[in-house]
Amino acid sequence: MKRMMAWMMTICLIAAWVLPVHAGEINTPGQGTVGLSSSTPGSSDVNSPTSDGGNPNQPGNMDEAQKKEQVSPSTETPAPASPEKTAEVSEKPEKTAEASEKPEKTPEASETPKETPSTEPTEKPSQIPTEAPGELPSTSPEGTPEASAAVSGSPSGTPTATPSVSPTASATPSASPVLMNNRSWNNRQASSGDTGGVEVILMNALPIHDNSTITLNVSLENAGSEEVYLKNNSDKHPVLFEGLPAGTYRLRITEKDTGSSGFGFLPYEQDITVERDTKVAEVYTGFVELDGVKYEQGAPHPGAMLIGDVNRDGKIDDGDKDAIMEAVSRGTNGAFVGNANENPTDLNKDGQTDLVDLQYYANSKEKIDGNANTTATLYGRLSSNAVQVNIENNTQVVEGKPENLLKNNGEGVTLKCQGSDGPISKDAPVEIGFNLESDSQSSQEAAEITFDMKETPVESGLVTVLPKDGEEGKDEIYFHIVNGEAVRAKGAEGFALYAGTEGKNGVLTVDLGGKIAIKKVTFKITGIKSGENLNLAKISKVEFLNDTENRIPEPEMNVPTGFNGTPGNKSFRLTWNGQVNITGYEVKISYQGQEQVVRVASNQLEVKSFNGSKLKNGEAYEVSVQSVNGTWSSGYCASENVSPVITSRPDAPDNLKATGGYRRISLTWKNMEDTDTYNVYYKAEGESSYTRITGIDQNRHVLHDLKDETLYEIYVTGVNELGESNPSIHSEARTITIKPAQMPNYKLINESNGKGKVSAHITNVTHGRGSMENSSLDTDKNSALGTVDKDAASYYQILDWDDGAQYPSASKGLLFTLDDYYEMSYIAFAEAEDIGWYSGAYVYYYDEEHQNEGVTAQNVSLLQKTDENGRKYYMIKLAQPIRANKIRLGFTRGNNLYNIVISEVNFYYYDSLENDILALYADDLHTTLKSDVTEETINELQKRLDTKDAKSGEYHPERDMLQRELDNAKGLLSSGFQDVVEISPTITASKDGHLGFGGLNAWQPLGVTAYEGEQIVVYVGHNQLKTGSNSALKLIATQYHAESGSFAKEVATLKVGRNEITIPSIQSLACEGGGALYVQYTGNNENDRYAVRVSGGAKEPVLNLYGITDSAIRKERITAYVEELDAHVAALEENHKNIHQMAGENNKVNRSYEETNCILGATDIMLDQMMLSVSAKQILSGLGKGTVSERVDKLDQSLTAMEKMMELFYQHKGLSNEAGAPASDRLPVQHLNIRYMRMFAGAFMYAAGNHIGIEWGSVPGLAGAVPVRTDADGKYLSGNYFGWGISHEIGHNINQGSYAIAEVTNNYFAQLTKSRDSNDTVRFTYDNVYKKVTSNTVGIPSNVFTHLAMYWQLHLAYDRGYNYQTYNSYADQQANLFYARVDSYSRDTSRAKGNLKLDGDKNQNIMRLACAAAEKDLTEFFMRWGLIPDEETFRYAGQFDKEERAIYYLTDDARVYEIENGTGATIKGRDVVSSDSKATVSKNVPNEVTVSIETTANQEVILGYEIARYSYENGMPVRQVVGFATENTYVDHVATINNRVLTYEVTAVDKFGYRSEARKIGDVRISHDGSQDKSMWDVTTNMLSNADKADEAVEDDPCEPETVSDIYRVIDNEYGKDYEGQTTGADAEIVIEMKRILEVCGLKITSKSGAPIGNYTVEVSLDGSSWTTVKTGSFEDKSGSQVAYFENADKDPWVCTYDAAYVRLRAPGQMKMSLAEVDLLGPSGDSISFGVKEDSTQGAVGILSADYTYAAGKKIPKGSMIFTGSYKGNPAYNVVVLYDEDGNVVGGVDENNVLKSEQIILADVPENGMLGEVSDGIWIYWIEPDFIPEDLKGKIVRAQLYRVDQALTNEGQRLVSDTLPLRIPNTLENITLQSGTKEDGAKDSNTKAVTSTPLQ
Repeated sequence: MKRMMAWMMTICLIAAWVLPVHAGEINTPGQGTVGLSSSTPGSSDVNSPTSDGGNPNQPGNMDEAQKKEQVSPSTETPAPASPEKTAEVSEKPEKTAEASEKPEKTPEASETPKETPSTEPTEKPSQIPTEAPGELPSTSPEGTPEASAAVSGSPSGTPTATPSVSPTASATPSASPVLMNNRSWNNRQASSGDTGGVEVILMNALPIHDNSTITLNVSLENAGSEEVYLKNNSDKHPVLFEGLPAGTYRLRITEKDTGSSGFGFLPYEQDITVERDTKVAEVYTGFVELDGVKYEQGAPHPGAMLIGDVNRDGKIDDGDKDAIMEAVSRGTNGAFVGNANENPTDLNKDGQTDLVDLQYYANSKEKIDGNANTTATLYGRLSSNAVQVNIENNTQVVEGKPENLLKNNGEGVTLKCQGSDGPISKDAPVEIGFNLESDSQSSQEAAEITFDMKETPVESGLVTVLPKDGEEGKDEIYFHIVNGEAVRAKGAEGFALYAGTEGKNGVLTVDLGGKIAIKKVTFKITGIKSGENLNLAKISKVEFLNDTENRIPEPEMNVPTGFNGTPGNKSFRLTWNGQVNITGYEVKISYQGQEQVVRVASNQLEVKSFNGSKLKNGEAYEVSVQSVNGTWSSGYCASENVSPVITSRPDAPDNLKATGGYRRISLTWKNMEDTDTYNVYYKAEGESSYTRITGIDQNRHVLHDLKDETLYEIYVTGVNELGESNPSIHSEARTITIKPAQMPNYKLINESNGKGKVSAHITNVTHGRGSMENSSLDTDKNSALGTVDKDAASYYQILDWDDGAQYPSASKGLLFTLDDYYEMSYIAFAEAEDIGWYSGAYVYYYDEEHQNEGVTAQNVSLLQKTDENGRKYYMIKLAQPIRANKIRLGFTRGNNLYNIVISEVNFYYYDSLENDILALYADDLHTTLKSDVTEETINELQKRLDTKDAKSGEYHPERDMLQRELDNAKGLLSSGFQDVVEISPTITASKDGHLGFGGLNAWQPLGVTAYEGEQIVVYVGHNQLKTGSNSALKLIATQYHAESGSFAKEVATLKVGRNEITIPSIQSLACEGGGALYVQYTGNNENDRYAVRVSGGAKEPVLNLYGITDSAIRKERITAYVEELDAHVAALEENHKNIHQMAGENNKVNRSYEETNCILGATDIMLDQMMLSVSAKQILSGLGKGTVSERVDKLDQSLTAMEKMMELFYQHKGLSNEAGAPASDRLPVQHLNIRYMRMFAGAFMYAAGNHIGIEWGSVPGLAGAVPVRTDADGKYLSGNYFGWGISHEIGHNINQGSYAIAEVTNNYFAQLTKSRDSNDTVRFTYDNVYKKVTSNTVGIPSNVFTHLAMYWQLHLAYDRGYNYQTYNSYADQQANLFYARVDSYSRDTSRAKGNLKLDGDKNQNIMRLACAAAEKDLTEFFMRWGLIPDEETFRYAGQFDKEERAIYYLTDDARVYEIENGTGATIKGRDVVSSDSKATVSKNVPNEVTVSIETTANQEVILGYEIARYSYENGMPVRQVVGFATENTYVDHVATINNRVLTYEVTAVDKFGYRSEARKIGDVRISHDGSQDKSMWDVTTNMLSNADKADEAVEDDPCEPETVSDIYRVIDNEYGKDYEGQTTGADAEIVIEMKRILEVCGLKITSKSGAPIGNYTVEVSLDGSSWTTVKTGSFEDKSGSQVAYFENADKDPWVCTYDAAYVRLRAPGQMKMSLAEVDLLGPSGDSISFGVKEDSTQGAVGILSADYTYAAGKKIPKGSMIFTGSYKGNPAYNVVVLYDEDGNVVGGVDENNVLKSEQIILADVPENGMLGEVSDGIWIYWIEPDFIPEDLKGKIVRAQLYRVDQALTNEGQRLVSDTLPLRIPNTLENITLQSGTKEDGAKDSNTKAVTSTPLQ
């Protein structure tokens, strides 16, 4: 009889997916002590003084009475105390992988001399074990007493034995150790007691979800219970029941009801008989596979808890299986996703019911049906209270308590030789004893003793065992410790009886050769192999074992060997030798301190990412692999470094910066990916060719030995093995002179007394922390006279970034003492060489009023100056003059340069000229003159300014700046001043912290451009603050047309009043340095009123429309701006000559005019939400020709379009300033900033941290947009916003961070600007959308625009207004815009319903946010798109009603229809698909099915038709959606299955997303050659081809497009042209990703030109990581097609079929491939049909008229109901099963679930005797007369043909074919089976062989 076919499916699942449920750390107990019993007084004693002696010098060995005895000696001997009852002891010590901590230092006791030296064996230790030492306990040891307690009635004190001496060699045998040493220390006996115990060790052996916990209740009859919590690891959890009287106890382990669905374990029960020992039972949650473990009576095995009771009826049966399979059938891709806590069919709690859960069930059911013994084999050990632990006198306990050694609490004990700090040795051993005697027993039995010493493995020593009847000193049994193993010896000093081998895992095992009675054991350690301290011995646990044959064997380690890494392009492939007794492997990848572990099933892995990021070429990744067996692991093999290889030339280096020094230039640039080295090219000004420096391996370099005071042009290239990159953008730098900086001599106080001499009026200079260099004047430690010696070669230096300026101190800086009090306002200083810039100075002075304590100068400013030779010096400017004779100066750098150098310092007499000129003004902005200022006043000041200093012959050092002040004053006498910028206090970053996105800035333009090194004055006015006060304004300098990495610099925090500024260098590009100036308000006070004016620089056209709502004012400002642009652009080149080419010979702006780089070309336009910082000429160009008025209108239109577009964007983000908007939804006050910038490699535009970069050619488009005009409902009428690229980049900067996916979600905003509410105005195609949402694939779409459609459809589903509709109130905005709610909830989750958590990844977050915004369960929508919700997402979505609409089909056109017509015409639930609809198979294309649809519904309301097809497995229909048709005809290319029957179903979907009633429209049978459909495939390769395409970035795709490999040619169904590729050195390979799991059995290649590939390897994978080799061979050197059919590992002569999602074709040893096309073939063509004649069901069913003998002794009885048919396949590997229309096996089952029907398959035996593939054969299925059901007539039945890979085991079983349905007639015909030939239609007795395949 045959068993249910469902069991065959279970076996199939076992073969397809091997469940890793093998044991992990089989004998490793977990942490903690369970069930400690109370102890009697004094029971903590181990070695209390007794008449037998003892060692009281050990921690924990004395009670309080004994401690008193130490202080007051007494002759009284205390009575023996009962030792403490102990906790459980595990059977074997735990393997520890962590390094041990160093134990805390313990006070050492005085050394106790030995009586007689002993000699130990001298075997040489072998190799130290490789196990890492474990962690020592962290508890502090108790102190060690100084004196000994009284012993045997003698007075207390130090023993008087003779001290030990070094052992000497002797010709005569030594006496035994007992004779040589007093063994009385081990005489203390164990307590008496007749109780035993039960220890239960629990371990999880099933892989479960990491967040899941198995909660078990362990109870022992009449002894208590305890809860145990098991996680997804191999930790063992012991539960100990102690103090049990002899008897039998019932152990019961049950799964605790935690309120969730639970795991479905059956209760575990076992009777355990206890005597005086402890019985140990190991029980695992699952089965283990290890050598020696069999679940049979008499074989050692752990207990197993059976999982699979899905319906919780207390048994595991078909009801549980049906529930699991029903759940799987309801899911997609073989998995039903649901909340693990609510889904009882999800046995491993990973959030889905799939084949894994069915496997769990199948394992348990198989063991039940096989009568497996699932109760634990017990073994025994001595209880902890049966053994007394004693410590030898000269051994000190450093840590732990000896009495715990026999307890399973993991504490252990650490020992050392008392009085010795050296390693443990023969001369300094440690010794511990175990006494098994008691008052009631003279000995106890044990067969084996184990000492767990993993942390400090023992190297040498001696174990001495005294048997029951033995006499000490005569009858001991000795075990020498040789190489970590205890080997039996003839005597204490005799040779070992056999050679030792290295101890296993640090556990010393003493095999007593069988159970013997023992009185005492001593363990003497004379050497430690390894550990943190070789002077310490750590014993973690000791066990005296019996029944050792019943212990569970530990697994072999099986550490993988042959580990090898092969690099690829941003990937590498790992392989290693396969191991036995394992279920998989774990690969560990480490990179830059981070780690990732990947679990795989086979011995290879392809690695393409690390922790979610792509691998980096050229970077070293450390990799290793270990074997795993369930939760056990072997330990990792030795690691290797693998570096992915580079496949293209590097990109040009970005951000090159050059800084000039004396005869050198320092270079830095961005460290580029895929770059091995760099080349630097440079040339001096005037030279024609570049000098090249190659092989630079860092992103920095210094050019040496250059010309002095020379301008150099430099560029850099990157180099890798494939070539050299394009050049970087050119930079330039000027070398400086060694000439000292020429500081002003105007009114100099400390004039020169000659070089190297102290200058005039200086009496002393001292320094604090630093030192003087090259100064002969400074012999004293703190002297610094070299700073005033007029010699630049002597200087003060401190290697720090600050010396008393940022952090003032009397010990910092320089202190100058003058010979008198001098009035001054300027101090100058210079470096020995210009190595950096200073950002601040500090002045502390001593005047006549403060001669002792000094005063800090306020409002000190520091100006960087440049002399005529290009040398830098600095002027310290005091706000008010001081009169002082001592001055301390402090200095600070501004660029984190840790090197302050001061060469010379000058002091200047105060000149009132500057203050007199500045006193002309009545305000801080210098826009108003005082009332008494006259022309005569100004002329007098002009005369003074034009007068040179009589002594130095120099003008005032600030002459140019003061001249501007006088010129300004002259102008104010006749007219007002207008160039004042009012700063808005509402633009501040401090108000935008709620947004959840960055990308904004708070800069406000000043209308000035300034060049690098230019001296300007910035005036700041405020409505309340006094002059000199710190303002809340920062000055920002920018670089025009800059690189993205460095384009702006914060120059200074401005003070109210006058700020003198030197414009810094920002970049070193070979173009003009400088750009527009901005201020940033950093406060948060809307009442602040700041005004700013700049003196210096050049005027920049600025259009400020911020906050302007009056249309007339707006038009007026735009008009003025356009007119200014006209004049400004026309004069650009002339102004360049007048301003820049007069800036100084060496200034970077003094160069030929370049319209793209001249900084005078900058302009700024500021709107409410956007600032444009671009080219004035290009804005003007965008306005085109026409009158000023026409161009004003055009600019107004374009800027209005920008404002409206931003309003649209921010409305969709839920941002508003309207009433009712919460603080979290307020509009940003900062603006987006589009800037004219240089592009990096491959970019057309880009989005960065606080700006969006566009290039020259994109600027005109900013002036050419037209506002979108709509009707009252928001429907588009006219207008056009900006290009896709601008919106795309804006999207990057305003994407909500919680769910943003770059290049996808930012495109939502671009799509908003382009969609006209129609399908033809979206960037994606709905055909691709429908392919994705009906593909049943997992994972996001690879195409970013198709991916965008997922987000867009949510907008379509829930936004009921037209696309451009905006709303006047916040409430309407929230009510009508889906993403307004999404983003609002993202910023404030408390506003969403339920407990919304955004703690998942971006996909989980968007799913939860979408459910919150829709208030619908949208999990089906997202799963259709390939996303898998996690447990939290299911939990959150579950509180809402499920969305009943099929919103994954919605389109723009459909939404418009609903808006305009309403939903009244819905077809929801209606029967509108006509019965005239049909499905037909093409006559010419056998796998093409045409679905013709007829409907009774109004076609106008129909969006399309969902096409599903049903296949049948196990008799049950399995539904799969396969497409969505928008026409009335749909063509289904069926490539994934063959020789199968499909039932097609059509469901109409209306434009509102509602479904009609579904209609099945007919059955078809598919039969084709097996070629798989390629429409969903992706293909990748490690080869490069000359035909690979790398498109440039363009407006519609502004980010760098990825290179498109020509490899897609091999799957395009075009067979006429070859793909030709080559690798850079690795084996060539092609990887095909099918996007779903397909059955594949062969690979076909087609080559047009011949020589496609020689040797090949074909591999398949389900996950793209774990690969299985299915075929190796060699293709012929010819054109055309060739097929490689897959085989099994044994290379049997038949074709094997595999489930695969990936197929890889490799060419070992070959770097090239030439292929036109690759095809994958499906199953091998097995087929089944009813009837023995083609296209006829004649004879398919009837009653057998006579007995039919089909084999000797086997027949089909007369009267049987028989079914017959034909098949093709392999009869040895085929099985036929019949099912009725309800999914029941035809014939039924008996009470034992055994089939009542039989089947045979008949075929000819080939001449070679092996059954192989046959083109046809006969199958017969029958029900014997007694079992024919009465109700079978009239039923519809189907025959299904299954195939297996292994006939004996049914491995690889799968459904391969089925028949069209057959209705059993009410009147059955008689059928006679006759002997005859093939033509007779049946096999007869002449058949050469008959095969009967039993059903199971």
